[in-house]
Amino acid sequence: MEKVFSLFLGAMLLACPLTAWAKDVVVDRILVKINDSIVTQYDLDQELKPLYKQIKDRQLSPREQAQVQEMKRKALDGLVNDVLIQQEVNKFSIQVSDEILDKEIERVRDERGLTLEEFQEVVAQDGLSMEEFRARLKKLLEKQELIGHMVTSKVVVTDSEIQEAYDDRKDDYSMGRMVELAIILLPSDVAAAEVKERISNGEMTFPEAVSKYSVGPGKDSGGSIGDLSWDDLADEWKDSLQGVVQGGVSTPLTIQGHEALLSPVKIAEDRMVPLEDVRNDLFKELMQKKRETLFTDYFEKLKNSSVIIYMDDSFKPDNGVTQ
Repeated sequence: MEKVFSLFLGAMLLACPLTAWAKDVVVDRILVKINDSIVTQYDLDQELKPLYKQIKDRQLSPREQAQVQEMKRKALDGLVNDVLIQQEVNKFSIQVSDEILDKEIERVRDERGLTLEEFQEVVAQDGLSMEEFRARLKKLLEKQELIGHMVTSKVVVTDSEIQEAYDDRKDDYSMGRMVELAIILLPSDVAAAEVKERISNGEMTFPEAVSKYSVGPGKDSGGSIGDLSWDDLADEWKDSLQGVVQGGVSTPLTIQGHEALLSPVKIAEDRMVPLEDVRNDLFKELMQKKRETLFTDYFEKLKNSSVIIYMDDSFKPDNGVTQ
């Protein structure tokens, strides 16, 4: 099962600004009929319970009261969607066992470094009992199973799509100018200018000079200290390398109290993060986008083919459509 659960998922907890109006009296009337199911006032109040708890006894302004109604409408729309999804879950006999719930909760606890007691405290702070939390988590995981059942098997991401996404983000993956540097750190009795002259005259190569004179790193590998970003080099290093071509030798400089010489073994003016290093991330991102698009289309068709009747006009969706 794809692990997409987040402890603080806003859609689960409706963690919105304190702009609602709590009522202690619950009238359990039918708000919406969805095929052979219903959503009641009690269902809506239960969904908004964490919010009600936060703003209880507050006197809200007319503007805030208008926001209350909008919050209720959105929450009711969410409940309608939940009913439709649950009907599909039942249709395809999708089940999430207690064992799966336990493992998912354990995974989240481990991810966040929480003990069971600490986890229960976080849930309580959101106005939920563990039983209520598990019920919401179960619905979320059932939805993910439904997406997998109805959508994921139809999603294909090709190599050409990954390449196109990579090419579209060249600026994101550019590492700028990169240089593989080799270094010679000289002992106090050897002058850098003299060594540079011998290299320039062809008496010895830079790696040979490293092997003969250097007291620094990389003595067995020609003095190489690896690939470095030009932007990350110290100003003194940049100055000494100014105008030096690949395989050339820098002007002498002082490093860690030693006279030193640098040589750019390789220079890449605009090196990119290799595609293979980001291929998996791009694949996952493209898969997720395609899943969301397909599921949106699937869900819209599901709603259009369902009988949804709002019993209170004030709760109708913005488009005012009921069936």
